[in-house]
Amino acid sequence: MRDADFRTWWAAHQVRPAPAREDLPPAAGRLALDVQQFTVDTHPDQLLIACTAQDEASKDGLRFLLLSAQAKGTPLESGAPSSHL
Repeated sequence: MRDADFRTWWAAHQVRPAPAREDLPPAAGRLALDVQQFTVDTHPDQLLIACTAQDEASKDGLRFLLLSAQAKGTPLESGAPSSHL
């Protein structure tokens, strides 16, 4: 890292990974997800949650849920509970 400002910012960043989580929607099987939560200083009331599949089976389960929702015409809206995705 060549930029001193970036090194200072990166050392103080507030991104912390949440513990791994497991959701069990029956149609998709077991989903093992890593969950990260991010906030924005200018909008502290807003939260971005990013879930990443830990393994291929979880990726397949997420694909199944997405395709099922699309086939049913179910919108995947921002803020929908994870049990609906």
